[in-house]
Amino acid sequence: MVLHFVADADDPWRIVATLRDTLAPGSYLVLSHINNESRPEKARATETVYNRSVATGVHMRSRAGILGFFDGFQLLDPGLVYIPAWRPDSPADVPEDPSQFWVLVGVGRKPA
Repeated sequence: MVLHFVADADDPWRIVATLRDTLAPGSYLVLSHINNESRPEKARATETVYNRSVATGVHMRSRAGILGFFDGFQLLDPGLVYIPAWRPDSPADVPEDPSQFWVLVGVGRKPA
């Protein structure tokens, strides 16, 4: 959970691509990132208030923007999902609306 502290202007996708290019085949990228799509108005307000009081601002991203970090990786099951849906012990452990947790998680494997 660090990429949402890197501004678009600093090209976090390039940073991850540089890391990917140096990884050995079969290596994994494990990523979690705050998503801004389930409650966009609340996300904008949260960013504004948070960024007013810290030196390093937060940059929530869309699902598509977060998926871009996995370019060049094979996204593993269950894909890019909200955190409570990532391999729960039981389906009953997943809340009715997992997007209320705002954080998307995924694991990608660099192909051989």
